[in-house]
Amino acid sequence: MEATTAGAEIVNEAYNLITGDRQNSYSHPAEDYQRTVNIFNAMTGNDLTSEEGVMFMVAMKLSRLMHEMDNGMDLPDNTRDAIGYLGCLNMIRRHYMGQESEMAHIARQMRKAVREWA
Repeated sequence: MEATTAGAEIVNEAYNLITGDRQNSYSHPAEDYQRTVNIFNAMTGNDLTSEEGVMFMVAMKLSRLMHEMDNGMDLPDNTRDAIGYLGCLNMIRRHYMGQESEMAHIARQMRKAVREWA
């Protein structure tokens, strides 16, 4: 009989990935993804935030999960990575909570409104 928690161990695997050696190698996700979106923004002229950069990665993993399910595949790394990216997103949000200046908050809200309007 299969345990009722079979498959949930993937959450621990994701946790270990984003808090262990990977974080030690690349720094806190807030710094890692800020570097990443800075490069992306310079290349494309976009203005993604670090949170939006992580959400892009979540979208990519969800796309791969859909492909998996549509084709009867089971590739646990996509699920684990999606969980890990969401964990990174939460870490970034916690990191910046209370640190954002009022002007930075207003600027971010304005960028969001412009993107929605366009």
